[in-house]
Amino acid sequence: MSEDKAISGPLYATLVGALVAAIMVVAASFVFVRSGKAASQAAADMQSPYASASPKITDGKAVPNGKYPFMSFLTLTFADGPDSNNKPEIFECGGSLIDADSVLTAAHCVVDKTRLLKVKVEVGRTVLSSNQGQVRSVKRVFIHPDYNFPNYDAAVLDLSRSVSGIAPIKLASSKQNYLEKPGRKATVAGWGSATARRACLPTFASPVFPYRMREARVLIVSDSRAEQVLKISCPFRDDSTPYTPRLMVAAGGTGKDACQGDSGGPLFVTRPPGKYTQIGITSLGLGCGPKWFPGVYTEVNNPSIRSFIKSAASQ
Repeated sequence: MSEDKAISGPLYATLVGALVAAIMVVAASFVFVRSGKAASQAAADMQSPYASASPKITDGKAVPNGKYPFMSFLTLTFADGPDSNNKPEIFECGGSLIDADSVLTAAHCVVDKTRLLKVKVEVGRTVLSSNQGQVRSVKRVFIHPDYNFPNYDAAVLDLSRSVSGIAPIKLASSKQNYLEKPGRKATVAGWGSATARRACLPTFASPVFPYRMREARVLIVSDSRAEQVLKISCPFRDDSTPYTPRLMVAAGGTGKDACQGDSGGPLFVTRPPGKYTQIGITSLGLGCGPKWFPGVYTEVNNPSIRSFIKSAASQ
């Protein structure tokens, strides 16, 4: 990404002052369990192509039926762990259809391959409680060989059968760094929690998961700004949120953001109208929608990451 001026002066002082009072880090975009939802809300999501007025993602809006058919919803079933009473664990992530039989997602969604029993992929479904789109299982999971969270946070799912009649999203090429220009607007979408969570501060609010997809427009942030903001440690920790410019894209910091359950979904731009190009994979962040703190996305046009995606999708 190209860079602009780093944060300085009063803004930097404000950030430091706010963090001095912080007592807890909240990861913004990891996989999350959907704990269920009232039937009345599900019905509201089905009533109109725009659903109810309550915002989802974080400070987002409802997506009309069929607007982003390449969006994919992943249900991941893991074998029981030592303290799980022999019950399977089920988690959810997002993804994007990148060709007829391949879905791109975050590596951290599927990295526990020894426990991963199955992945159900729903492509072209705007409302989860509907029968829209097409459902596929997964034959193989490919994880970037250099994955070490949060670096190289990319994985490709080989679908059991090809998806028909749905156009895949295009991936940004190595010559399209201009799509990540600071200040440019991009879109993040998914079915993740709508509950805002402050950076480094505890929250007692329960996550609220929509059945209808939500979207938010976020501003691309320069690498220099993202590095400076995200390297500020939360006081109770001796580490920081790592940001690697050549591997990541930062966006948000204005109250609009991805949240738990949105991991693996795409960060994309519109060009030309009705055509979409993916520039990032939802990976991590501090809180959900906190002021000043952008979300972090895996950069798909990094040569190593893009080469891995293309190679895995062709197998």
